[in-house]
Amino acid sequence: SSDNESVQLQKVRRLIFTMSLFQSVILSLAVFVLAHTAEAFTGISAPLARTTTKLGPVARNGLGYEEVEIGTGRNVFPGDTVVCYYSGQYKTVSLMGEKKVTFDETLPGEPAEFVVGRGTVIKGFDIGICGDANLDIPPMKIGGDRKLAIPAYLAYGERGAGDSIPPDTDLEFQVSILNAASKEGLSQDVLLKGFGGLAAFLVFMAGFGVLLLNTVFLKH
Repeated sequence: SSDNESVQLQKVRRLIFTMSLFQSVILSLAVFVLAHTAEAFTGISAPLARTTTKLGPVARNGLGYEEVEIGTGRNVFPGDTVVCYYSGQYKTVSLMGEKKVTFDETLPGEPAEFVVGRGTVIKGFDIGICGDANLDIPPMKIGGDRKLAIPAYLAYGERGAGDSIPPDTDLEFQVSILNAASKEGLSQDVLLKGFGGLAAFLVFMAGFGVLLLNTVFLKH
């Protein structure tokens, strides 16, 4: 009867509206997750203005870096425990001219091990190793070797470091990453892969919604 057809038509319209809304939400979530996953993997967001010196690029926070060698392993993430060799120096100027003072360095066969990105080392060291997407500084990779020019305020600032480093001193480091591992549970690269899997699932669900909607149309 016409009344039954009208009721069925209303049901179909409600179902179409519901499925369209569901599909829009799923696709929006998928795009959001994929966009943020891609940014996290690359460690790069919108490029920001920066200058260049003899050392290399200088971010707008004043930290300079130069890639001696780009590693072939995964990115180093905040919270990773890194195993690395490094040396730290600063410049002094006197009547005799300019000279570099080495205030700290690892010995051959005795690499250092510490957590990065959690404030256990000076801020410039954390940023120089882990990178900062907002400053357009890429993270180091396992196997990488990088030189850093760290302004005083990202190092020991006005207080200095005892007899080793005078106040308001800019520092230079060379860091070679041998290995990096997370000891805080799942590593960030595993989490990012999980986000990628979630995005794929959301896309699948959106496709399933379209298929279900087509099936409803065929039945009616």
